[in-house]
Amino acid sequence: MNRKTAERIKRNPRLTNVVSRGGSLLFAWMEMNDQENPFYEQYDRLLDICEKYDVTLSLGDACRPGCTHDSTDAAQIEELITLGELTKRAWEHNVQVMIEGPGHMVLTEIAANMKIEKRLCHGAPFYVLGPLVTDIAPGYDHITSAIGGANAGSFGADFLCYVTPAEHLRLPDVNDVKEGIIAARIAAHAADLAKGIPGAQEWDDAMSKARVDVDFDKMISLSIDPEKARRYYESSKPECEGTCTMCGKMCPARTMKKILAGEDVSIR
Repeated sequence: MNRKTAERIKRNPRLTNVVSRGGSLLFAWMEMNDQENPFYEQYDRLLDICEKYDVTLSLGDACRPGCTHDSTDAAQIEELITLGELTKRAWEHNVQVMIEGPGHMVLTEIAANMKIEKRLCHGAPFYVLGPLVTDIAPGYDHITSAIGGANAGSFGADFLCYVTPAEHLRLPDVNDVKEGIIAARIAAHAADLAKGIPGAQEWDDAMSKARVDVDFDKMISLSIDPEKARRYYESSKPECEGTCTMCGKMCPARTMKKILAGEDVSIR
C-alpha cells in the first residue's frame, strides 16, 4: 500500500473498500498525515536490516479483494505491479520474498490471477488466502476457502493460508483452527494431485487399496484426520463385521473381495 495505490482506490470505489487490517491502518495514516507509507518510503533501509539478519519478507496484499465483486480490480493490480518492483529490489539486496494474494474471487478468475502474479512478480512464491469463492457462507468459510485454494494451488500458488469456520464472525477457537487447517490441507493435497507432486497419488492409492481390502483400520490410519475418521466409524456399528453402516452386507468392496476369492456372497 502506497499513496499511488490509495489514490487508485479513491478513484475506483470498491464495495468493501480495504479489508486488510494493516492496509486500512496505513491508508488512514497516509490520509491523516498527507505522507507516504513509511515502510514503502524506507524500503531500502528495511532491506539492509533484513539482509543483515537473514529475514525473508512476506510482501502483503493490502488491496486484496474483500468480496467477489472487487476481485481483479484496478487497486489489486496496481498493488501487484508495485509488489513486483519491490520483489526485484529485495533480490538485489539478497533478501528473499514471498507475495501475498487474494482474497475473495470467483472460480473463473483464479487461473488468470495466478498467471498474472507469477508474471508481474517474476516467479516469486505466491501465498493465497483462499481465495474464498463466494461471500455467502459465514460459518463455512473454511469450505469456500478450500475450494478456491485447491484451484489456486493447481494453477500455480505455492502456499495456502488456512481459513477457519469463524472467519468474518469471531476469533477462532482451537476447534475452528483444526477445521480450517484440515480443510486447507485437503485443498493443498488436491492441488498436489493435479500437479503430479511426488507422493500425492501414492497416498490416494494406498487409501484405495485399504478400501478394496475392506481394511477400516488402515483406512483410518491413512486419513488426513484419523481421529475424526475413527470417531465417525465407531459411532455407528454395523451388524455385519468388516463393513460400515452405509452399505452393511451389500458393501460392494466386500462383495467383490469375496466373489473374486471364489467365495459365495449372501446379503441375508
